Amino acid sequence: MADKVYYDNDCYVCSLEISTIRERAEACGIEFIDISSDEFDGNVEEFEKEMIGWFDQKATKGPETFRLIYEKMGFSKAVYFSRLPVIRSLFNTGYYVFAYGIRPYLPRRK
Repeated sequence: MADKVYYDNDCYVCSLEISTIRERAEACGIEFIDISSDEFDGNVEEFEKEMIGWFDQKATKGPETFRLIYEKMGFSKAVYFSRLPVIRSLFNTGYYVFAYGIRPYLPRRK
């Protein structure tokens, strides 16, 4: 089973992030699934609050999904750094401030 990342292409920030890394990540075996697409048959509300992934047959969400994407792409030193205790707390806090405090108020792509 391939590694998968569920993202919201209607979110400007999400689509920018994915379009920036897509080619390299897909070459590393990561499949991207757009939850705003008509073909997506899951419950969008479950997926739109946080970035959700499926790596090595385990579900991930939030900052850990990003860490696994970048680790699979070969940025293991940066990922290791982001997992150090104080740095991890800073990254996680920044992610949750964006995901729950900023992103809901951003305009959506049409």
